[in-house]
Amino acid sequence: MTKITLPAVILLLVGVAVPAQSQDLAAHQPLEVRHVCAAQPIFAAPEGRQTGKLAAGDEVLLRDVTFGPGAAAWFALDYATGKGLERAVGYLPVAEVTHFCPAPPAAPVGDGAASYLAPPNTCHLVAGYEDTLEGLNDLAASLPAFAPSASGYRLDTGRYALVLGLLSTGASDRIIRLSDQLPQDSFCASGADFRAALVHEATGFTEVERGRSQDTATLLAEARQVGDPAGVKHACDLGLGPACTAFASHIYDTIEGPDGGPAVVTRYGLLGCMAGDLEGCRLAINRQDNTLELARAQALAGSAAAGDRVTTELAKLLCDAQDRVGCVLQARGTAAGGTPSLVEAASNFAANLNACQQGISWICEALEEGFSAVTTARGNGPTANERFALAGIEAEICTQGPRGPNQRDCKAAYYLYRDFLTYGDSTALDSARVDQASTFLTSGCAAGDPAACGTLSKLPNFWPTVERHAAAARAIALCDAQGTKDSICDSLGAAVDPMLTQARPALRARYDTLAQSCLTPDGESSQDCIQALHIYAALGTPDGLDTVEAMLIAACTPANIKGCEPLSRIYANDGYEAQGVTIPARDDPEAYLAALRLGCRSGRDQADAGNTCAQLADAMTEGGDDQGALRVRASACEALMASGNDQDASACYDAVKLALEQKTRLAEALLWADFVCDTADVSVAPYGCKLAGNILSQGLGQPADPDRALTAYQRGCFHHHVNTTDGEACLIYGSMLIDSVRRGETTAQPSLSPIAKMVKIPRHRSCYPRLRAPSTWAAWMVSYRPARPTRNFWRSGASAICPTTRSPARSATHQAR
Repeated sequence: MTKITLPAVILLLVGVAVPAQSQDLAAHQPLEVRHVCAAQPIFAAPEGRQTGKLAAGDEVLLRDVTFGPGAAAWFALDYATGKGLERAVGYLPVAEVTHFCPAPPAAPVGDGAASYLAPPNTCHLVAGYEDTLEGLNDLAASLPAFAPSASGYRLDTGRYALVLGLLSTGASDRIIRLSDQLPQDSFCASGADFRAALVHEATGFTEVERGRSQDTATLLAEARQVGDPAGVKHACDLGLGPACTAFASHIYDTIEGPDGGPAVVTRYGLLGCMAGDLEGCRLAINRQDNTLELARAQALAGSAAAGDRVTTELAKLLCDAQDRVGCVLQARGTAAGGTPSLVEAASNFAANLNACQQGISWICEALEEGFSAVTTARGNGPTANERFALAGIEAEICTQGPRGPNQRDCKAAYYLYRDFLTYGDSTALDSARVDQASTFLTSGCAAGDPAACGTLSKLPNFWPTVERHAAAARAIALCDAQGTKDSICDSLGAAVDPMLTQARPALRARYDTLAQSCLTPDGESSQDCIQALHIYAALGTPDGLDTVEAMLIAACTPANIKGCEPLSRIYANDGYEAQGVTIPARDDPEAYLAALRLGCRSGRDQADAGNTCAQLADAMTEGGDDQGALRVRASACEALMASGNDQDASACYDAVKLALEQKTRLAEALLWADFVCDTADVSVAPYGCKLAGNILSQGLGQPADPDRALTAYQRGCFHHHVNTTDGEACLIYGSMLIDSVRRGETTAQPSLSPIAKMVKIPRHRSCYPRLRAPSTWAAWMVSYRPARPTRNFWRSGASAICPTTRSPARSATHQAR
């Protein structure tokens, strides 16, 4: 079994061991906080220019993950520049950033001086202290549900502590507060004053028997030499951490018994882990049916589960040490069952990428999906570098051409290389990477993959026409010859270049499918109708567009409006080109407006009318009917509000702007603006808040309301659903706050979240009363200056802003006992 060592990891985080009764637990380290364990430069972009230098042990904040030109993964990190309180965003390779940094190798410790510090971000759940072993065993007997994970320790003072297991410090306070399964005075401790572990026997906890002048290291060496597991266990009981790991390894696969089974493996693995041996952590976390979460589960019996887990915290240590299973468990325990934030998605992807690079192939297969969570949280698509790197990962794990059982196809790699070639700019499309992408697509087509042939046929900038013609023909021939059709064969008309003559048979079949969908009221969206128009135009039939026009007319009725928007395109006054196909214009204003009016009819389908309402309003404005245009936009907005859709609020945003331009229906405009402001539409939500603020501050259509206007501007600057910002709203918001302070007025208290973002203070609830009085929020925000700034000031804000807010440690009560 490979041994992973990282001496005294925990000592670095806790510092010099002092009695736990007088020592608070270290603050829980959030997922975004990372460390740079070796001095190194930081860069403006992946593989870009150096912008600064970080010292060993520096703390950074994870913001995003990406790939550089060389296909290596990089973290985007928020770091202190060293210039006062200034911070910036820079980039480091993912491999250079860890959750925790190891301490320098510690000096050898003597017998009884082993470390029992809980691993980083965890704590010992202490049920109580007792003066005698008899009292400790009586306390343990009163809590039988915790017996598998319970441990006993002798303290510096000579008393004894009963520990029910480990908890994550991110959830410990909540678990102890909510639990009705724990003794009233239970608390969490670091273990700094634990001086010796008690032996867990069937009859209870006992002190280890110590012989004269026993050297634990010598005892362990002798036991290993003769293969004596009892001797190894005894060396562990005497306080030698590596012996605990060795004993856990020896009994790893044993069934239940006094010296075997999951609970015993977990107990001895954790003893080695707390001594700084990561192999002990790995044994504890990997053992099936381990008891790492037993204390948490028993304490919360019948209550809602807490999110933070000991398993995830130990997994961070292992993943830092490039342990692949640790990385998998770290990602699995982050944002489980929920939609991840950008930090969570970036962290998960980096952990899974590490596991993939360490040889877990099924994790590699999920990396593209994992990165889609990053881009979703980020709010924009992948970059050219990201597409190229992901394509390379997919290419490594797929099989081109005919495949055997359980072999992965290469569609994902083909499409990623296609998008890289299609959307990459000149800086990304260097000759080496273009050659790699094109070679892979060419070899895939030659190997017999229709997806590669179809993709190749649609890239005129990278293959000559004769090769694209041949690729299109090969894609069609491959699909025709297949018994079990490749999925691309069902939509081959969309997969190959429609301008190639070899694609015409596939295009006609594709048109027939899309036309049938377009004519079905309850079928797919109007996009099928638009695609049908484009494909029919590409066919170049003798009747021009007559056939598709008749089909769209049949699909533009009171019962089915899907064909109205593409039909209006035929009647527009300007033709257009799409997907290499020209759609000529009929220039029929009457038919154009008729199609738009039918598509934008009032009623329950208004919100599903596509772009017809906006086009109709624009046409009416061009024709001089401003009031009619506003009626159309207002009707579209009201239908949208009734639909409950908060992802696309553009109809209401356009209605507000038009009402403000015409200076009419202003009371309704405020309702529409409030709706836009409350949505999650990244493109318009903050701007809707600003428009609401303008209406309220200027008293348009109603008396001015400065307080509501202030709130609206605040939301435009710091939106509650999206990350986009209206810069003008921020300027107005800040000016209003400063003006109110100068006039000596007391402003309404905004929510803390935007204030915290503006001045970059942490959200410590214990500080709130201190900030509410006597100063107003606005006065505090303008006048606030930290009394004692430090490099980590913004991360330690509670102690810097309100240093006396922390409650006395619970352990002080136990010391008094």
